Amino acid sequence: MSQKHDVWGWMLAVDFFFAGMGGGMLVIVGLLDLFVGEGRTSLLGNVLGPVFIGIGSSLLILELGRPFQALRVFVNPKAILTAGAWFMSFAITFGLVYATFGLDMFFWSSWVFARKVLAALCFITGLVVATYPGILLGRHKGRPFWHGPGIMILFLLSSLVTGFAAHSLAGFVFPPSTLTDVLGMFPKFTAGLLAFQLLLWFGYIWVKKSGGTTSESIATQRWINGDLSSSFQYGFLLFGTLAPLVLSLSSSPSLQAVGAALVLLGGALMRMLVVRGGEDRTWFPGEQKYRSRLPKGNEAFLKAWNK
Repeated sequence: MSQKHDVWGWMLAVDFFFAGMGGGMLVIVGLLDLFVGEGRTSLLGNVLGPVFIGIGSSLLILELGRPFQALRVFVNPKAILTAGAWFMSFAITFGLVYATFGLDMFFWSSWVFARKVLAALCFITGLVVATYPGILLGRHKGRPFWHGPGIMILFLLSSLVTGFAAHSLAGFVFPPSTLTDVLGMFPKFTAGLLAFQLLLWFGYIWVKKSGGTTSESIATQRWINGDLSSSFQYGFLLFGTLAPLVLSLSSSPSLQAVGAALVLLGGALMRMLVVRGGEDRTWFPGEQKYRSRLPKGNEAFLKAWNK
C-alpha cells in the first residue's frame, strides 16, 4: 500500500516555474497593451506565455497522479486547486486568443476594443496564475518555511522577473518588426526587479530565522549553512540573481540575453529549493500516532485480501 506523501516532487517545482513565468508574461503583455499600446513585445513571447502555463498544468496533473481523472479537480468549488485549475485554463485560453491579434491572417486582428478586453483578461488571469503557487504553499500551516504571506510575494516577484526575461529572450530570437523601444528596456526592468528580489529574500530569511517560531528557525537554518545553503547562495543568489543583474545592465544584447537565460535558471532553482524547504514540517496533535497505526502494506489481512 502506498503511503501518503509528505513532500512533493520535482515536477511540482517545474510546474510552478513554467506556470509562474507564463503568468508573468501575460501580466506584462496585458499592462503594456492597456497603458502603452500593442506590438511592444514579440509575437513569439505572446504565444509562449500561455504555452508555458499549459506545460505547467500538464506537469501538475502528472504530479497529482491519476491523469485520466484530472477533470475532477475542476468540480470542487471549496478547493484552492480547483480555483487554480480554472484560472490556469482561462489564462491559457485568453493568452492564445490575444496572440492571434498579432497575425493579420485573422479578420478580428483589427478589432481594437476586443483586443483591449483580452489584454485586461490576460492581466487579471495572469496575475492570479503568477501568484497562485505562493498562495498554495503559504496556506500550509504545517510547513514552517512556507507558511505566511511572504512566500506569496516572493513567488509573484519571481514570476514577473522570469516573465520579463522570457520576453527579452523571445524578442532576441524573434524581434517585433516595429516598436522595439519598450522591449529594449526589459533588461533594465529585469535588473531592478532582481535587486528588489534580492532584498526580499534576505528579509524573508532573516524574519524566518530570528522572528518566527522555533520550527521556522530550524527550517531556515538549512538555507544558511545546511544542505540547501550551497544551492541557495551560489546557485540562486550568485548565478541566478547577482550575475544576471550585472549582465542585464550591459549595453551588449548578447550579454543581456545571457543574463535573461540565467534569470530563468535562477527562477527554476528557486522553486526547486522552496519545494525542498517544505520537507521540514510540524506535526499536528495526534497526527504521528494516527499515521503509526496506518497499514504498511505487508499486513496479513491485506495479503489475504489480495489473494
